[in-house]
Amino acid sequence: MELDTALHNFASAFAAAPDNVGAFQVRAPRPVAEPVALGAVLRDYYARVLLSDDAMVAGALQLDLYTLEVLEARQHGWRWVRGKGGALTESRHWDKHRIVIGERNGDAIAVDSSTPGGAVYGHIGSYSCMIAADLASFFQLMAEAMVVEAHTYDYEVYDDDDNPLPAFLDQLRAIARRLLGPDGEAGFMTFFFD
Repeated sequence: MELDTALHNFASAFAAAPDNVGAFQVRAPRPVAEPVALGAVLRDYYARVLLSDDAMVAGALQLDLYTLEVLEARQHGWRWVRGKGGALTESRHWDKHRIVIGERNGDAIAVDSSTPGGAVYGHIGSYSCMIAADLASFFQLMAEAMVVEAHTYDYEVYDDDDNPLPAFLDQLRAIARRLLGPDGEAGFMTFFFD
């Protein structure tokens, strides 16, 4: 799937889901000033999207998306960490090609700018898992999952004990398996629901 198509699908689903916050819009590509080396896929992504400062997917799929203006600062704590003397240094544990583009409850969604399609990883503390082999598949998955949560379940996806409904999880697994394959399905479910 092409990134442009996936971004349009995501923007439509984002706008149609009533609990989402802020704005996510697709526009004609514009030149971008890179606060960090973005690589081709993220350059294309940021050239095409217009995000509000508070763009957030709501509900069980909660995800804050970062604007280009805050992108460099959002690498702190992941790519750049404070050393013993308080100075920022590049983390020896972080792949410098992974650019954090969003977060979920303090856990990072990062794109590997060195891969052709921009592989997407979830980082939960020091643990990481691949979610999608490319950025387009990630946004398509999120678009389809948002539609299921908002329109099929009206955001009522947890039982009385605050556990996700098995039928909801099964639907998301099926979407993830179709779009990402078994490894991506496992990564997506781990990052969002474990």
